[in-house]
Amino acid sequence: MANNEPDVKNDVPGLAQGLPPEARREQITGHVNKARSCRVEELAEIFAVSAMTIHRDLDVLAKEGRLQRIRGGARAITARLAERDVRLRRHLNSEIKGQLAATAAQLIERNSVIALDDSTTVGALGDYLEEREPSTVITHSLALMGAVSAMAHIDMVGLGGQYYAETDSFLGSIVVEQAERLMADAVFVSTTAIKDQALLHPDAEAARTKRALLKMGRRKILVVDSSKYESAGIYHVMDLSEIDDVVIDDQLDPKLMSQLRTLGPRIHIVNTSAKAHS
Repeated sequence: MANNEPDVKNDVPGLAQGLPPEARREQITGHVNKARSCRVEELAEIFAVSAMTIHRDLDVLAKEGRLQRIRGGARAITARLAERDVRLRRHLNSEIKGQLAATAAQLIERNSVIALDDSTTVGALGDYLEEREPSTVITHSLALMGAVSAMAHIDMVGLGGQYYAETDSFLGSIVVEQAERLMADAVFVSTTAIKDQALLHPDAEAARTKRALLKMGRRKILVVDSSKYESAGIYHVMDLSEIDDVVIDDQLDPKLMSQLRTLGPRIHIVNTSAKAHS
């Protein structure tokens, strides 16, 4: 699609009028996330473009995993929906994930060996690896393997096994066996759920793989947003009392934060203006 679209309406006032396509799509995403769902006609009026342009925008945004297409419009990606597709999870709470990653990156020591899991939260650490200069990165995330392979001064150990498209990573017994033969100065993981003072995950193979990664680390670091507290999970990954550091946003319920502190990990709080998580 051309960047200069001819169908911008000139009779609708407002800052949304006349935006280039990428800027408009960014604002459409934010509007739908805030409203939870919107119809095409509503978006066309707000952004002063034709319904056909909005249809094209929503098709692009849905393909990129930033929104879900529904009949006559679009709706926000929820955590439950996103858990089934890594493409969707990469856009869920992306601003908070970036803030968490920026703080977690400060825990990477120069010339250290680090291990990173396949979560999209930990995946955001990829943007900080070159400046933090670990000597080696161990990961089972295919996306991180691609990113680190382009970093000339960082060695990479890729954990291979059965590839799962829904997580864009390698999981299962082969990965676990490789992890059991490795050591890392620090391991960074996230998780789908925290309940009863434990990390939980809805998938057995993913839980087993995360557990193996954590066990290889001298320092175990959990990077998680507060929406994961009290969420549903079936398979036990590790007790919170075994975690050395927790990087979390400041929206966690004070009672839960107090409970977390009693378990003894070093807590690194990320200040954010977000008031809710999907």
